[in-house]
Amino acid sequence: MKKLYFVAFILFSITIQAQEPRTFVVEPNTFWSHTSSLNLPIQDTRELWDMANESDKNGTLPIYGKIIEYPLNLLELGNWTYNSNGDALMTFVVKSEGALAMDIFFNEFYIPEGAEFFVYSADRHWFAGPFNQEENQESGFYRTPEVYGDELVFEYFVPAGVMETAKLSVRGFGHYFRYVHDDFYERASDPCEIDVKCPEGDSWADEIRSVVKLSIPAGGGVGLCTGTLVNNTSYDCTKYVLTAMHCTEESTTSDFAQVVVRFNYQRNSCGSGISASAQQKTGTNRRADSNDGGGASGSDFCLLEMTQAIPATWNVYYAGWDASTTTPTASSEGWKAICIHHPAGDVKKISTAGTLVSGTWQAAGNHWRVNWIQTVTNWGVTEGGSSGSPIFNKDHRIIGTLTGGGSYCDTPTAPDYYGKMDKHWTGNPNPSNEDLVDWLDAAGTGLQQIDGSYVGSSLSQPCFGVVNVEENIAFQDVTIFPSQVTSELSIQCDRFDALKGYTIYTQDGKQILNGSFNSTRTMLSLENLASGMYFIQIQRKDGSAFNKKFIKL
Repeated sequence: MKKLYFVAFILFSITIQAQEPRTFVVEPNTFWSHTSSLNLPIQDTRELWDMANESDKNGTLPIYGKIIEYPLNLLELGNWTYNSNGDALMTFVVKSEGALAMDIFFNEFYIPEGAEFFVYSADRHWFAGPFNQEENQESGFYRTPEVYGDELVFEYFVPAGVMETAKLSVRGFGHYFRYVHDDFYERASDPCEIDVKCPEGDSWADEIRSVVKLSIPAGGGVGLCTGTLVNNTSYDCTKYVLTAMHCTEESTTSDFAQVVVRFNYQRNSCGSGISASAQQKTGTNRRADSNDGGGASGSDFCLLEMTQAIPATWNVYYAGWDASTTTPTASSEGWKAICIHHPAGDVKKISTAGTLVSGTWQAAGNHWRVNWIQTVTNWGVTEGGSSGSPIFNKDHRIIGTLTGGGSYCDTPTAPDYYGKMDKHWTGNPNPSNEDLVDWLDAAGTGLQQIDGSYVGSSLSQPCFGVVNVEENIAFQDVTIFPSQVTSELSIQCDRFDALKGYTIYTQDGKQILNGSFNSTRTMLSLENLASGMYFIQIQRKDGSAFNKKFIKL
């Protein structure tokens, strides 16, 4: 039974957008010689493959990596280097011999405003970052991007003005041993698959932007599915991701908090080019599923809700859906349906169905039976990693999600099976509050069909009631100089009109000075202050504030 297989993130596509790590004036420590701070226990290759083969045999989430449990605190074990101005850099190097890729799983994670981190390979070829406080989650869980190779560097930079202390408590490290492909040199999926940038995808640009790649921890391993960002009848931009239940049936609450959702991972041209997408977020909550053993007695769906905000610049699309019982009719070109997916964890592909009828996966009537056809570019099929992917009717609405099937490049006419959207709606052996209707039509409109849309300001668009406001002043938008003051302190902010004022406190919390901002640069005479550490609170006009620190010499 073909369920879902996973390929690790190909970090070339991430690193080409990343900046170089901070360079310190002081002599670098032994980290730069790539001496690992930690060598993880060597993994038994046979044991890893036994775990993977067992998941494949059972038709559950196929495992491509293992989480090596290794609790530690990076703040205590990392190598610290300091600049003369008070900036600090912590680096931690970890090696897992034989890994094709690695990442870090945190069970307590917090980055203060103003600080940032990178992850990259020890040979400095693969970079991801910088990342900042936007990665923080209420749950405290986090997972870094995957780094190609068996030696990973975590670099944490703290400017002198940052007051708060980070939390970097590690649960363990991801060791990935299969389905890891260097996207620059290798093809991840089978050769008949069709890139979404080929002619077959020309009419599906919107729906392509809704389909995501999911990296899912489960039972100490990690696997991959495809999912879709879906619209709801309240048009409120709730970040719901629809996928298959068999992708998540072994995941715990903490596992869901470390699911990685990756957007816009696709080639920039048909059959060539490297994806430039670094657009991924960590963290979901499970909202509902079919409770059917992954399609054994139902339609095999799972609904997740992302916990992190999706940046507006990613221009994501909330796909529409059709939960009616109507059998889709053919398009004017003769095809019945279109699937967009991540086969073998590869860049996004598109497949075209010539037939679509009601079929039987294990229980009759819960799935669509689909057969693919050859198109102008090739004969797109599905593979492991495609599970959970959407199938769209001619009206560009989701009518089902992939459970499994037998199509491969060498057997392209073998059928695949998609759990029906109308069965997701109300037809599963799940709790009454976990029917899909309870989440995608929480407003109780009774609608069974809605179109997809982008974030906008009209009733037909998500977030129609939200007023767009200018982005708030961030920690790094305000500069204080020098961090070690002898007589005068300079406060600079190009958007000073968004600031209300400042207050200076002694180390024990005594208020000694306050004022307002009337220009991009404010000079304060501090010559009469006693020597020691001081805190300066910067107040925004919206009532929020943040703190920086300086030293009076």
